[in-house]
Order: sequence, then structure tokens, then C-alpha cells
Amino acid sequence: MAGGIGLRLRHRRRVLFLILIVLFLSISFRFYSIQILDYASYSKKAANNSVRKIIKTAPRGIIYDRNLIPIVDNRPTYGLSLIPIDVTEEFNYHLFEKITNLLEVEIKSKINYAKKKFSRFKPFPLKRHVSFEERSRIEENKLEFPGVHFSEFPARTYPNEAKLTHVLGYLRTVTDDVLNNADSKLNYQYGDVFGFNGLEHIYEKNLRGDDGVEFRLVDIYGIDHGKYLTDREYEIIMGEPLVLSIDSKLQRKAEALLADKMGSVICMNPQNGQVYAFVSSPDYDLKSFIGPIPQKLWDKWNKNSEKPLMNRGIQGTYPPGSILKLISVAYALDEKIIDENWSVPCNGAYKYGDRTFHCWNKNGHGHVDLTQSIKYSCNIYYYHLIQKIGFENWSKIVSEFGFGKRSGIDIPGEKKGIVPTRKYMNDKYTSRGWGKGSLLNFVIGQGDLLVTPQQVIQIMNLIATSGKSFEPHIKLDLQSEPLQVSLKNSTWEFLKDATFAVVNDNDGTGKNANSKWGVVHGKTGTAQNPHGEDHSWFSGYIELPNKKMMSLAIIVENGGKGSLAGANTARELFDEFATLNK
Repeated sequence: MAGGIGLRLRHRRRVLFLILIVLFLSISFRFYSIQILDYASYSKKAANNSVRKIIKTAPRGIIYDRNLIPIVDNRPTYGLSLIPIDVTEEFNYHLFEKITNLLEVEIKSKINYAKKKFSRFKPFPLKRHVSFEERSRIEENKLEFPGVHFSEFPARTYPNEAKLTHVLGYLRTVTDDVLNNADSKLNYQYGDVFGFNGLEHIYEKNLRGDDGVEFRLVDIYGIDHGKYLTDREYEIIMGEPLVLSIDSKLQRKAEALLADKMGSVICMNPQNGQVYAFVSSPDYDLKSFIGPIPQKLWDKWNKNSEKPLMNRGIQGTYPPGSILKLISVAYALDEKIIDENWSVPCNGAYKYGDRTFHCWNKNGHGHVDLTQSIKYSCNIYYYHLIQKIGFENWSKIVSEFGFGKRSGIDIPGEKKGIVPTRKYMNDKYTSRGWGKGSLLNFVIGQGDLLVTPQQVIQIMNLIATSGKSFEPHIKLDLQSEPLQVSLKNSTWEFLKDATFAVVNDNDGTGKNANSKWGVVHGKTGTAQNPHGEDHSWFSGYIELPNKKMMSLAIIVENGGKGSLAGANTARELFDEFATLNK
């Protein structure tokens, strides 16, 4: 028994010994293979000892006008980064500063900070939009700059003569706040850009696209040895194209007409809410945002008293002047407060309490009926009319026409304006009170009443469509919400006839807006300006023989009477629309 046990133990020892010999020989052969047979291959792999994940920036979607003419495109440019983990003591900061104008102290501080974070393995952006000369000099001295990484990314370019500045908006580099609060699907990284305002902001998710990923072999000296193939890489997906309702030729014409002036022009299709042209002047140069915008230039824009950064079409608030008289007429007729024959005498002045209110025509218009009150834009007529309508009813109908609320246009930053109510007046003038004479100012579009050009054009959109228009939009295929005001057909027909007379009668205030190419309707307005010359308003629409229509609203700041600057600008735009839509 004991002998059998001993025999089995000796057998096990021999087996274990043989296994150890086999393992030893296998390991020895592996060492021999690595050190001798495959030395060259493994030596190269040892040198190429780092695989870097590189993000490839997706081009943003191209923005087109309604005729598929590009307004915003992309062009390649380069960014300069450093991979913190690869930056060694041999890095020549002095030469790097000399080439890039990036301060040595700041670079060292950033790199030392980044080396303490997990992101030390990722490219750390130092400078976007590196010039060709800078890149060439860095490439020539690449061994002096271990860890240097160049990335190619698309930057916005503006190939069209139509600038569309305040509509398009611009891009900015992401900040910590953006990274922390952005939709996770956008997958922002440090150094990325995003749509900061305008359409670039509103349609950021569509325009942005999806970045790609590739892997690169980098040796211990930070030298790139080419692409490393792996199934974890994926290609970039370009952002979606954005097609606008804008006609770039009409837009260019509108911009030219408002050049060297302050104001706004908006042109629309009242039948579907599409915006054909949208101008705010003065503007600024979007090309300034292709690279880092100089702080001096940014400060200059912000301090400019003409406010070039403000989008006057939706953020400029003005008294609407006589254009708003149309709404009072609509209410008074529809509620049968007056009829078309109701008339009043105008001798140029109207006494109310202890105050005297004047007509713009100091000599008066004589006896004026309803149609003449619109054609001549007689103030005295409306001083009488508002007392029949009343404050609450006036505020209500003005609000129904879209004033005092945002229009819904797909551009950010729109203001509501102000439609005074009794509560508003009580709250604002608690200390000294307010008199009913304020109503006389409101009915002719003056006083506390403030509107945007985008709200003013809605009056003409509703008249042109007999109260069945749509909210404005600039993305061509966007489905607009209806904008409707319920009035009798006879009321709408009267408004059409009266606005026709304003433009087509020889003594109408808007005769300068008339066009031989179609039937034009409109209304002039002169907005009082306590800081200088009055503002010139014109709003109207044209219907061509082929039934195509365009409405517009124009304000020229300090332009004087609406019958001049506003109406003359309107005529040129009506003619241009007709030429483009024969």
C-alpha cells in the first residue's frame, strides 16, 4: 500500500517537472522571438506607442435662399492644439510664442493645469484659424514642439451679396456654461463653436451635424505616424441644409435701399407667412466672426449710438404713427359705431379740455369722411372717433391685430412692444395721474404705444387676406400658425378700398409708392421722435396680374414724413418684386 502511494507521488512530480520545462521553453522561445526574430517589427511598434483619438469637426449645414442660391457656406481652416501628456521639457516655448503670438506664461499655465486632468490625453485647443505662415513655420520646427496637433475644421463663409446679417446670426466658441447646459445630443467639446444668435442659433440642432472620429499613431516624441485602422472610427455627418424663404435678389435690393440709413425693411407673402426680405440697418460684418473677433471691434459695436447689433425688425420699438388708424376704423365699422359717411370738420386743431391737439396739416382738411380720413391721414377725424370707441375696446382690437405680443417669427430676441391699457397707465402714472387726452395720442399711433416693424406688417397681411393670414417664418418649409382676425367681409373690403385710395389717388399720402406693375395698397405713417427728425413709415402690399402678392413694412428713422422716404422705398421694392416674379 505504502509503496503504491510513493510511486504515484513520484509520477506526479515527473509530470509537474515536464510541464514546468515546457512552460520555460515556451517563454524562452517567446523572448527569443521578440528580441531576435521579430525585433524590427516590435521595435517599430514600441516607437509608435500611442494611439490618439482625434475628433474631426463636421461642416455645418449650408444655408440657401428660396431659389437654392447659397447664402452661407463653409471653407476649411486650421486650428492649433497641444496634447498635454506629450508636451515635454524639450518644448521650445520661446520660439512657439514668437511664431503664434501666444504668451509663453499662459501656455505653460494651461498645459500644467491640463496635465492634471484626465483630458491630458486629448488635444487642448490653443488657437483657431491658424494662418498658413504660422502653420508652415511650426511644421518646419516640429521637433521643437512635441505634442503639437493641427486640426482641420470648417468655418463659415458668406458667398452671397445679400448679407442678411441680423437674420443669419453668428457663431461663438462654447463656454463652460454652454457645455453644462447644452442638449447632450449635441456633444459639444472644448473649442467647438455653436450658433449664438439668429438662425444659426434657432436651427443649431439641424445645422450642427455629427463630428467624426479617427485614431492616429503617435510616437514618444509626439510625431504622427499616420492613421490607425480600427472599427471604432466613424465618419463625419455634415449638418442638414437650411432653405430659407428669403429671395436673395430682393434682399440685396432692400439692403441697398437702406444703406447709410437707420431703420428696417420687411417683405412677406401674406398668403402663407413666408418672409421674402428682412433688413435691419445699420448692420455689422458677419465675416468678422470667422476668426476671433477683436475685442476693440466688439466694444466699438456695443458703444455705437446707432446700435448696429440691434435687430430693428423685431427689437426696434417705435410709435407706429398713422398706420394704426386702420385698426380703429376696422373696429368702428364692424361694430357699426360709424358708417362710411360719418364725417367731421377739420380746421387743423382740436380742443380737448385745456389742451389743443393738432392735425399734421395745420391748415386743416375741411369736411372729412371715413375714406378721406384714411387717404389724407387726418388726425382730427380720429380724435373724434376714439371717444366713440373707448379705451378698453381700442386696446382689445389693437391686441387682436397682434400688437403687444410676439409674432412668432423664427428669429430669437423678438420684443412684444407696448399696447397701453387702463391698468398699464394707472401703474405707470401713479404719482401724477394721466388724462383721457392720452387716448387722442394713442389713436393716431403716438404716446406710450410702441410697436415693431414685424407687428406693423401684420396689418397689411390681414387686410390683403381679409383676416386670414399666417405667422411669419424664414425657414421655407416651416408650417406657420394661422393669424386670423374675424371682421365682416364688408369691413375688409372697405379697408382694401381705402388703402388703395391712399396710394392710387392723386391726393393720397402714399402716391409715391405706386407701381405700374401691379395693384398697390398702403398706408403712410409719421412717428414723432423727441430726439430729432420724425421717423418715416410705410406699410402696404402689391398684387401682380399673376395673383402673386407681397406685403411690406418700412421704417426709416429720421426720414421725415411717411409719404416721402417710406413710400419711395416701397415703390422700388414693389417694382423689384414684380421684375423677379413676372
